[in-house]
Amino acid sequence: MKLEDYVVAIPSYKRPETLKTKTLNLLQHYKIEPRRIYIFVADNEQKTIYDKELPRQAYNKLVIGKPGIKNIRNFMPKYFPERKHIFYMDDDIYDVYEAKNKFPITDSRYDKKNNHLVRLPSLHRLIEQGFNLSKKTGLTNWGVYPVLNAYFMKPTSSNINECVNTKLCYIIGFMTGVINNRKAEIRTIDDKEDYERSIKYYLKDDGLLRFNNITAKTKCYKEPGGMQVERTKKRIHDSAVYLTKVYPNLCSLNTSKKSGFTEIRLYDKRDSVPIITLTKSGSVKSKEFKTKIKSKKRTKHKKNKSKRKVRQ
Repeated sequence: MKLEDYVVAIPSYKRPETLKTKTLNLLQHYKIEPRRIYIFVADNEQKTIYDKELPRQAYNKLVIGKPGIKNIRNFMPKYFPERKHIFYMDDDIYDVYEAKNKFPITDSRYDKKNNHLVRLPSLHRLIEQGFNLSKKTGLTNWGVYPVLNAYFMKPTSSNINECVNTKLCYIIGFMTGVINNRKAEIRTIDDKEDYERSIKYYLKDDGLLRFNNITAKTKCYKEPGGMQVERTKKRIHDSAVYLTKVYPNLCSLNTSKKSGFTEIRLYDKRDSVPIITLTKSGSVKSKEFKTKIKSKKRTKHKKNKSKRKVRQ
């Protein structure tokens, strides 16, 4: 894939200083060419503010979109052509990291306690690898591990199946690549909209790509401005409930988080689920639909339950 084919799209609302010192500064560090970078703001007033605050040589274009996270997320894929390679970033990315370990996961000496994070050497190469994998596998949404915690991540390995996930999983919106599909990009909610995108691309492609060895530092709920201006716990909860009703076989509620925010668990509960195995080079080695085998314990429980009903 030619690197000229991709663009970097950054939605931002009421925080030009954050964008300048975080994401734009990071892109400059990684020498991502400014001509690739498109910044999307809510209205003319915001465009004027961003024009004054941001160094003009740091980006290609300031685009007036629409206010609201759902609306701007729906606007951006329409702005770019179908099948355009788009790398979406939030405006508050501090840094990007890679998980490492002295031993591979398959080695008996491997211990995840020894996983550690190092600064990603090249964001350019990650973007290239992500889109190359998308083209080889047909899985057109890829992303990174959603939490800055090396212990739960998978260290970089020569065996791509050990650190890249292809099953249904959460592709966090703060740093994700897509081969633009406007239908899969349609958002119907303002919160948990990246869960909605993950589900829609999964249903379209029978899989997703997530680099479980790569993560980013951000402050999703704490950075002033942005989505936090209108975000409430009730709106987050209502969005989560909505997704579980629309996609009951693919997600469920998770209210156990210490943050107090309602979250979503993604899991394909359908009887037949797609299983994709990759070759060392990243192409598809095998793709099959695996039929789930119901546990005997669960079946026995159902039989006993039906017998009790008969006796009653």
